[in-house]
Amino acid sequence: MQLTKAFEQGVCVMAMLTTQMPSIPVASATIHQRLGTSPTYTQKIVRKLVVSGLATSVSGQGGGFCLARASKDISCLDVVEAIEGKVVTFPDSQLLHHTFANSSRLVNLATANSIVYQAFAKADDQWRNALANVSIADIIHDSLHGEKLTFVNWNDL
Repeated sequence: MQLTKAFEQGVCVMAMLTTQMPSIPVASATIHQRLGTSPTYTQKIVRKLVVSGLATSVSGQGGGFCLARASKDISCLDVVEAIEGKVVTFPDSQLLHHTFANSSRLVNLATANSIVYQAFAKADDQWRNALANVSIADIIHDSLHGEKLTFVNWNDL
């Protein structure tokens, strides 16, 4: 399994919003310039964050984007699911069942489909739980090696 580049960009946006001065939205142009992406692509990423309730949109002059809630309340899983949707590593197309269902000597292999599905579902749950326990604030804090966060205005940098 590999997450898309869009996820990494979503994390960057969330880090920018977390470190932005709380009363000042980050302009869309600032985000796309920092990420080095097109304005259209940036809007697509940020829209997913807004729709999922991780960011808010502020319209008008001086508008842009802000965190929708405290970064300590936004997990890595929230960002993954906002950008990628719910990740399921084994799509369960029933191929094992179809392959072995009509084979009298190997008919029990048809049940292997559910066994494989259950193994991957368990792994997916463990992966989700691990990501759910790491917040955006945790990442920022660990990156700063415990130093106090100094907010910036990304629009002026």
